[in-house]
Amino acid sequence: MIEIREITNSNDYNPLSIDKNASFTQAWFYGEWQEAMGRKVGRFAILNNSEAVGFFQFIKYLLPFGQNIIYIPHAPLLRSAKRDYEWRAEFLKTFHDKLVEIAKAENAIFVRFDFFGDEKILDEHFTRVPSYGYRSVYFQPKYEWVLGINKPESELLNDMSQKGRYDIRLAENKGVTVKIVDSGLCEYFEDFYGLLSKTAKRNNFSLHPKSYYRNIFADCEKNKNAFLTLAKYDNKFFATHLLLIFGETAYSIFGGFDDAFKQLRASRLLHWRGIIEAKNRGCKFYNFGGVSSGDNYESYKGITEFKKSFGGQVMAHQDSHDLILKPIWYRLYNLRKWASNRK
Repeated sequence: MIEIREITNSNDYNPLSIDKNASFTQAWFYGEWQEAMGRKVGRFAILNNSEAVGFFQFIKYLLPFGQNIIYIPHAPLLRSAKRDYEWRAEFLKTFHDKLVEIAKAENAIFVRFDFFGDEKILDEHFTRVPSYGYRSVYFQPKYEWVLGINKPESELLNDMSQKGRYDIRLAENKGVTVKIVDSGLCEYFEDFYGLLSKTAKRNNFSLHPKSYYRNIFADCEKNKNAFLTLAKYDNKFFATHLLLIFGETAYSIFGGFDDAFKQLRASRLLHWRGIIEAKNRGCKFYNFGGVSSGDNYESYKGITEFKKSFGGQVMAHQDSHDLILKPIWYRLYNLRKWASNRK
């Protein structure tokens, strides 16, 4: 018998016990980051004959006109992807019914989730998200660039493009150094946020409130699950990345760069030092974040080529699916997304 039960105790919620490569967006602490923003979070266990075989966490995002949407990023997670077809069909029916219950309780327009499952069964119960539907600060990218780092440094360098190796040597020869901060993170928050703000202004994207990032720094300091890389030249920090460790993966989740120092070409050196630090901490993978693929994320093409220069491979997630509760509002929401993607 399959049952989905809400969880309120962090000791009962362990996505890494289901999948050691589970995304950090399903971690309990990630839900706490969202709750600090005033967003509602719900966490659930998937039980098979009373045994926990999966987990998922949802986040509720408020929209104008009193509307909202619910998102389950890179989940639900199931212990085995090899369960037979009948079991998975039964699970998706149970999952569908639970999402209907959640969506009605929260008065949501739709519930979106990213599940690696049987597309035929998924399409029977849910609506596949169109390609333009991924472009939102709320949703996780469909394609990510991941580098396997469980190999010698010399091999990692050999796998890198010639330009990548050249830029690393160039930055070092020009006197750029990289500081690794793994304790006292909050002492460097203003340096980080200043560089993040410059990047946002230059590239015309919005940031969360400053308190959101400050809370993340404090939480990472408490949990000892992150480190900061800071590139320095002439006694000034000019580039930074916050690297989060979850399971076997180091995630580059936020970064900033002062364009006045672009002639130093230090971006690859900053990532390289982060890769080596993650490797030394026992990580097997380094996740650079979202990339373009085909017609998706056209504006990401430049940064995609940069990330690919380190070697690695694309992690392609299966199409996201929606459970629609308010069809008219859903059409209006998608129309706005479609129009914004044509600009």
